[in-house]
Amino acid sequence: MPAKLFGRPTVLAITSALAMTFASTGTIVAAGFTEEQAKAGETAYQSNCSQCHGIRLEGPEAPALFGQDIMGNWDTAGGLYDFISVAMPPAEPGKLGEETYLNIIAYVMQKNGASAGDKALTTADMASVELVAETKDGAAQLAQANQETTIEAGDTNVPQAFTWGKELPKFKK
Repeated sequence: MPAKLFGRPTVLAITSALAMTFASTGTIVAAGFTEEQAKAGETAYQSNCSQCHGIRLEGPEAPALFGQDIMGNWDTAGGLYDFISVAMPPAEPGKLGEETYLNIIAYVMQKNGASAGDKALTTADMASVELVAETKDGAAQLAQANQETTIEAGDTNVPQAFTWGKELPKFKK
């Protein structure tokens, strides 16, 4: 009916304008997990994973779980679930249970820049949750924020034990 009143080109133009407006004004929301899952996942991660993968997913003893390259290793949340549910934790693989593994995946996604949505991550739909796509925009924002961080010049004489063998960051002047 609207096409008859306004003409097809007008209806298409209005529809396109509305679609672009909604696409550009909304925040990026992942359909893959909820905020509650990520919070529960943080607790489970800190209790079961952080001793090897690091408190911030940096991976001092085991591979890091942070970054687009890492997210690409599993392709989907289902791929990550398939791995960790049968291999982690190394001393007792599979002991955490389905819900805990899903929560940990939600937390890892959130720490990699994905935003929580309204729909919980489930085993039924996790194969359609693409990790690289879900974390891409958040990863770019995190990278930009890290580049903008400046360190004030000052005393950089830090004992080697406190740097875990890593070089201190270079200062911006």
